[in-house]
Parts: sequence; C-alpha cells; structure tokens
Amino acid sequence: MEICFLLLSQFANNAITWAKIYSIVAPKTLQSNHKYSVSVTLHDAKQPVTFNIGITGPSYNHSETVNLTPFETTQIDFVLPELDGGPYRLIAKGIEGLDFTNATELHLAQSKSNIYIQTDKAMYKPGDLVQYRVLVLDENLRPLKSERYLRVAIKDAANNLIKDIENVQLVKGVFSDKLQLTVQPVLGLWIIEVSLSDHLEKTKGFEVAKYVLPKFHVDIDSVTDLAITESSLTITVRAKYTYGKSVKAKTTVHLSPVDLEKTIDVNGKGHVEFDLRKHLNIIQKESLRELKVFAVVEEELTGNRENTTLKINLHRSPYRIEVFDVMTEHEVNQPFEVKVVIKHLNGKPVQDTKTPVLLNYYYRWGEYKNAEIFKANLDEHGVAIIKVNFQNDGFYWCELKFADEVKRLPSVGVAAARKKNTELLTLELETMRPQLGEYVSIAVKAPKVMTHLIYAVVGRGNILHKRNIPLPNPQNFYTISFKTTFEMIPEVHVFVYYVDEGDLKFEEIAVKIQPEFENKIEITGPSQAKPGQEVTLNIKTDPNSYVGLLGADQSVLLLKSGNDLDLSATLNDLKSYKIEDEHQDEWSRFIYKVPGENSGLMVMTNAHYPYKAGPERIRKDFAEIWLFENLDE
Repeated sequence: MEICFLLLSQFANNAITWAKIYSIVAPKTLQSNHKYSVSVTLHDAKQPVTFNIGITGPSYNHSETVNLTPFETTQIDFVLPELDGGPYRLIAKGIEGLDFTNATELHLAQSKSNIYIQTDKAMYKPGDLVQYRVLVLDENLRPLKSERYLRVAIKDAANNLIKDIENVQLVKGVFSDKLQLTVQPVLGLWIIEVSLSDHLEKTKGFEVAKYVLPKFHVDIDSVTDLAITESSLTITVRAKYTYGKSVKAKTTVHLSPVDLEKTIDVNGKGHVEFDLRKHLNIIQKESLRELKVFAVVEEELTGNRENTTLKINLHRSPYRIEVFDVMTEHEVNQPFEVKVVIKHLNGKPVQDTKTPVLLNYYYRWGEYKNAEIFKANLDEHGVAIIKVNFQNDGFYWCELKFADEVKRLPSVGVAAARKKNTELLTLELETMRPQLGEYVSIAVKAPKVMTHLIYAVVGRGNILHKRNIPLPNPQNFYTISFKTTFEMIPEVHVFVYYVDEGDLKFEEIAVKIQPEFENKIEITGPSQAKPGQEVTLNIKTDPNSYVGLLGADQSVLLLKSGNDLDLSATLNDLKSYKIEDEHQDEWSRFIYKVPGENSGLMVMTNAHYPYKAGPERIRKDFAEIWLFENLDE
C-alpha cells in the first residue's frame, strides 16, 4: 500500500508539473574564446515564467535572466573567455512562475587551432634564402582570436636552435618571415616549430642539401587498385623535359616485393606488362596488401637519371560495395529499402544482373547463426534495391555480400513495434549533399498532429540556428528549411522536438555539407611568357582579404614536394566538435535514446520521454564455478 501511495503521489506531482513544461537545450561542450548558446523554451503553461540560466566554474561565472510567455523560445549567448581547466556546470533555475533547479556538468574542450606552415621550396642549397609563412586560424579557418602568445623557432638537422622569434605578431592570422642560409650549413632535415603558450602545436620540415635541378620528369600510369585474381599488370612510363619535349631514354621498371623487372626503350612513353600468374601464390601466402612500382629513366644522350614510384593497392575481390544512408534502428514489420551500388575497382558500375547481392543479418548475442537474409539483383547501372522487413526484434551484425566481396555494415537494433502514443518523430533528409549557401529541407513526420515544433542546428560544438515554429492548423507533417553556412561544414546535426501531453517528442539527423572554402579567389594572367618578360597577374577576392602568392619553377616542384599548403588536408580539419558519452555502450544506446545525444547536446526538461525496451537476453551459460582465485599480498 505504501508503494502504491508513493507512485500515485508521484503521478499527481507530475500532473501538476505538466501544466508548466520547460526545455533547455545547450551543447555539452564549452570552448574557450567561443560563444556558448543556450536555447530556452516554455511549452505548456498558463502564465509567463522567469528563468535564470548560468555557467559556473573555476574561471567563469555568469548568469542571465529571461522571461518567457507560453510557447516562446529564446536563445542566451554566453561569450566565453580563455577558460582554465576544472569542472564547469550549467545551472538553470525557475525564478518566478515555476520553481525548479536543474544542473548538469559540461565538458571543457581543448581550444582548437589550425596552424599551417608554407615554405617557398621543399629543398634548399647552401646559401639559399628560406621564405616561409605561418597561418594561425581557428576551427572556421578565420584568424585565431586568442591571448596566447605565439613563438616560431627554426632548428637545423643537428637540432641546433638557429632562429627563435617570441611573441610573434600576426597580420590577419599570418606571419611571414625569411631565413638566410650560410654557405656551409648543416645538411639534412631542418624543422620549423610553432608553439602557442609554450605548447608545441605544429612542425614542418625542409631539406638542406647540395643538388642539381632535374631537367625532365617521370610519371607512372597504372591502375592504383588491383585484384589478386588478375593475371597481368600493364604499366606505362612517361618522360618529358620541363619544357614539354619527349625524352629518349632507357627505362627500367621494377615491381616489388614479387621481384619482377623489365627494361625498355622509351621516346616520351613506353609500356611494360608483368605476368602475375606465377606469383599469385606468393601474394596470397604472404597476404600482401600492396605492390610497389619503381621506374628509373636514363637519358640517352647524357646518362642523367630520374626515378619515381607508385603504390598499387591489392584487393582480394575485383569489386567494391557502396551503401548510403544506413539506418541503425528499425522496427518489426516496418519495411524499408537499402540501396547498394556495386563497382569495379576502377569505379565503373558492375553490370552483372544475374549474381544476387545478399544482405545478411546475424544475431549479436549468442551464436552467430543466420537470422535474416535479404537479396536483390543489380540493374544495368550496378544498383540493387534490397527490400528489408524484420520479423523478429533483436540486435544484429550486418554484412553485404556480392560474389566473393564482403562489406561489414554498422550493427542494427530492431525493436518491437511501438504503440502510437510512444512513437518518436521521424526525420527524412530531402536535400542530399547540399553545397555551401544552399537550402536544406528536412521532412518531419509525427505520430499525432503537432501544434508547434522546435529545431536546433548544431555544428562545431554550438547551436548555429534555432527556430520555434507555431502551427495554427495542427498537422502531423512539416518541412523545415535552413540555409547552409560555412560553420556547418562538413556536417551538422539537426535536433527537432516538441511536447505533447507532457511527453517530449524528439529526433535528430545528421546532414553532410560538401566541403569548400568560404572565401573565393580568382587569379588570371597569361598562359605563356618569354624569358625576361614582365608578367601581370590579376587577383580577385573578397574585401579585406590577405593574399599570399607563391610562384616556383617546375623543376623545383619536380625535385621535391610537400612545401605548399594542402587543400584536402585543410578541408579535413573542418571537423565538428561532438562529445560522445564514453560510459554508454552500443547496447545501452539501443535500449534507450537520450535527447540530443547524437548532436552533442544536453536537454534539461520536466517533460517525459519514452524509453525503448531492448530485446530480452536469454542466459545460456550456467557455470557451476564462477570464481577460483588466489590472492597473495
């Protein structure tokens, strides 16, 4: 009776709370020298509520007070300074109209800076002038705003400190400098070191050596991916002078580690073919993953030599399996489709319409017995649409198979069909791989009609955009739309939610944005010029831009590369700040969903959200002895 009384009392209290429901959505992560945005919403209520939202910690303590009317959302922006280490908390209180206190611990992320070093060459001779630039940017590739001091040091190949510049002053995030080499420097690899507040952040090497610039360059043309079932390999070697004329030469091509070699005469271009059938056993036995092609070209008239290498990746199968937008959560008797593309290693679609594509699901727990198998055939474009409908709930391993090629997919959780009143929202991305400046459309489907909905767009660890959308005509379908910005590259998460009869309905989805730079630059000039002729370059870019130019002779680039900025590496640095819960494993994520977790958000609310029950694990191991240990101090 006492337990029943307590439960009834709790339900009664909840019913009172539902009359004034709030939600506070904020990132789980703090970042020094960044804006930290908190979205506060008052849902069902009969009167306004005054909230106090604050951050407390060792080096920052600040709070803001806001007054909200029913179904109103506001955003509070905290501008954070340089933060010391230690615990930080987000504390929310109801000051008037609602009495509550809620607090959660925040994660302090390391301040992220992107530092790039550019030198005018990768290799220098004694007596050369080394010219270099250091770019210090934030995670948005804009000049870093930080109070930390910058230090640049240069060390020779013997680790002697040659130059040390402290408290470097940046111009729009860039520091440019020079170093004059002596006529007898230490030969070898020299290092440029960049430090922020005595913490080494970036290094870049350049070589000092006695060399002669190459007069011609060598290229290898071959497949870069090869199946071990192939019987032969054809390699083309090209040799041209820096001014474009073909080179007459003797060329030796060596293939390792199978130790094959052939020598041919070339006049700008030559072909060699290796028979791999005799060496197939060696490749399989030693589980080789790559072949290395080494080509040496010896000029006919002078005997000058140049060489180059190429790596060829080995694959057990001649096919690639690609699958897009794989969902990891499903329900029993809820059909869905999986789109699979089968390609040859060269990227061309496979047109085999007879061999089926198999989609196999295996039970995660217990024995790996075959649980569910689905299949489909390819069309003329190498595409298979596999229709899937699970009959049993559970947690499954998943793999795709075509011929002898197998691709593992993320594990899948299948839940029993949920009752209508506990169904979550479903989101469907209507704009695939949007570009910068384009609009993203997401279809929102609800189990019951909605009177309002709220969404937050999260990228780089903060709320970039939020909106509260009232729906005067209740409906269970709505399409939200927002414009992509540079802060959303390469991926943002969209968290959609609303409250219905005291329950928090929510869902989130990831949107990948095609990476590109925000600042555009255009350079025009003549494609040809005579020796001694003055060349004019026309440069067009955004206002207030800092432009750095580098022009090098082709022979310098042929000698050694790696000195310049790398486009792909820079775009890869545009990573989202997203903190995973280290204490929550894959199984618990299937049992229940935490609002905002996939988006790196935390949600404070007095609304309820349903927990999904996972499939029951049946005990099979009944060991009689489960502990037999000896302990000795």
